[in-house]
Amino acid sequence: MEIEVSKKESFIRQILKREWEFFQNVHHTEGRAECQDNPQEFEIMRRSQWETLPDEILESYLEDLILAKHRGENIVQDKYARMMKYSAPKEYEVIKNYLPEISQEKKELIQKIVKIYLHWEEEIIEKYPKLTAKGRPLHSKYDTPNYTSIETYLKGELSSYSIKTLKLYYEYIQNCVSNNINLAENNLENIVLEKGYKTIEEAEESL
Repeated sequence: MEIEVSKKESFIRQILKREWEFFQNVHHTEGRAECQDNPQEFEIMRRSQWETLPDEILESYLEDLILAKHRGENIVQDKYARMMKYSAPKEYEVIKNYLPEISQEKKELIQKIVKIYLHWEEEIIEKYPKLTAKGRPLHSKYDTPNYTSIETYLKGELSSYSIKTLKLYYEYIQNCVSNNINLAENNLENIVLEKGYKTIEEAEESL
């Protein structure tokens, strides 16, 4: 007997399935990346993020993935390619003209979202220094070709969303700010719960 899943869980499962398919077709200049052979870690990290968002955004992003496949585009590959602007600028110069152009409206939305999200990240770095030290560095100035910062990853990620998804996301983030909700902390909590801890505090104390 099949267990009925919620609308949100259905969206997340479809997103993860499509993202994983795209991720498998991402081509790196140095060959296949280790993380491409780790579906469990991929699911934990991506699911933890998607669970922080409402159905409306998930549905819109799922549409982005579906439309991208119909167009023969790999928006997950585009995401990583755009990160190279900061992590591998010389290589980025070679490929940048192959990427879809980003409108000024989209650039401004990305900038606003990144500013808020980095502030959230600063808050959790202060609250959970041991846990966050194990993750990505915060700012793009610390990027290397093999390791990208939260700022760079976020810019790449957001640039792969449609303008519709971005607008919904920005609206939701503004609501979170108004209600003192830190999405970066919610995301971190989801990750540690997925990894078997009962709370973020327990995970922090274990290090």
